[in-house]
Amino acid sequence: MRKIYTKILPIVFLALGLLGCEDFLNEYPVSEISTKSFFKDQAQFEQAVNGAYSGLRELAGANDVGFNGIFWIAGEMRSDNTTFQHNTTDQSGHRFWHVDQFIMNPNNEIVNQPWNTCYVGIGKCNTVIKYSEGIEFDKKAQFLAEVKFLRALYYYTLVRVFGDVPLITEPATSYNSAFEGNKRVSKDLVFQTILSDLNDAKQNLPKNYSASEFGRATEGAARTLLADVQMWLGTYNEAKTELEAVVAGNQYAVLDDYASVFDLNNEQNKEIVFSVQFIVGTFGLGSANMYTFLPWNSGTKYISHGQVLARTGMNIPTEDFINSFEEGDKRKDMIDFGFIDNDFGTYQGNIVPFTKKFWDPGHAVQYIAGNDFPLYRYPHVLLMLAECYLREGGGDPVPLVNQVRRRAGLSNLTSVTLDDIIQERRVEFHCEADRWWVLVRTGKAQEVMLAHGTREKANRSGSGAISSSAFNKINILFPIPSWVLENDPTMEQNPEYE
Repeated sequence: MRKIYTKILPIVFLALGLLGCEDFLNEYPVSEISTKSFFKDQAQFEQAVNGAYSGLRELAGANDVGFNGIFWIAGEMRSDNTTFQHNTTDQSGHRFWHVDQFIMNPNNEIVNQPWNTCYVGIGKCNTVIKYSEGIEFDKKAQFLAEVKFLRALYYYTLVRVFGDVPLITEPATSYNSAFEGNKRVSKDLVFQTILSDLNDAKQNLPKNYSASEFGRATEGAARTLLADVQMWLGTYNEAKTELEAVVAGNQYAVLDDYASVFDLNNEQNKEIVFSVQFIVGTFGLGSANMYTFLPWNSGTKYISHGQVLARTGMNIPTEDFINSFEEGDKRKDMIDFGFIDNDFGTYQGNIVPFTKKFWDPGHAVQYIAGNDFPLYRYPHVLLMLAECYLREGGGDPVPLVNQVRRRAGLSNLTSVTLDDIIQERRVEFHCEADRWWVLVRTGKAQEVMLAHGTREKANRSGSGAISSSAFNKINILFPIPSWVLENDPTMEQNPEYE
């Protein structure tokens, strides 16, 4: 495996794949382009910028990466919101249940994807930044702001997943040249680059785009990501400033109907701050996310194309999560309880629930659905700001939380605690890659996941679907991929995996 990656990475570092809104999603990637002869005018730079978005699709669960979308794997499957529905007759999903049960090792192929994808994306961003020097065109400031936003997001993913990582800010012609002299550095140094990039980006990104360019980074997206990073670093007062600016910009709103946020015909709605774009039926540009949440053995019950999906079903809601909804919470309606599995339904009885957030029942080609993946919605902004007010003062968190609750059909709170906000985020953003990161940032991951592990062992007792070593140790970080260590013996492994 190591040799394969070594051979392909020099190529993909320079590949200029296309991704953004649905109009330019329809074009296929241009690969193996000579950078020296390519970067000459605005159209070529725009093509390169569009290519820098393509890694987000892979991180979000594109159909061409084997379901290894790290956003949902790290952000959701590792949490207590979902569990891997282990099929004892089909062991092909072992890489997932190893992550789910906190027993993975550096050879798990899932570990490769965030490392490869993020650094390829960073390489594309670095190339645009470098080759724009000395060239002037109308949208230069915007394009540089877009790739700085993307580079920040890629690095933010890396440091949260791996901790200390190599910091590469110059373009490279090969894998070896990219990492030569760029060993793992303190994540604090990486965060400096992230903060610098986002502070630059927010100044030069537009507030919005035309419908044909929906999906590109906006000022609101940059400020929201910046606030998320600042909250991760514990600088809540700084985050508060960014979030207040997003609210004051009046670009976003909470929709009246929760389900409509995820409606395939309404994906460009006012609630979306930033989402990863997918196109139905197009290999390489379609989403496999609905398959990662469907139950095993569901076959044609939920999908119209008629293919029996023996390997479907990876992430199903836990009983604990389902029970955490308050009575009357409309958000629970996004979970389907209609599938009865008499063959593999051994976890929570025969009823196997799944989320309908990424459900595209009418798509015609297996694993190629069209559902976008939201990374930030306006309720993120409101609940993040509420937490900042709770921690730092300067505003009242209660109305912000209640704005989210009212849409769910719940009564207003008269006061809020940190636990209230964490719970609100749990039910509001379920299956949107939010829960695990909130637990880690607030210092609750160990307590919550050990309790989750105890419940999992009890629920799966006698099913053959859980390891004796499962949940014995809750490792926050992923291991550095084994092939990376083999390629560079000076690279150090995270201590939890030595």
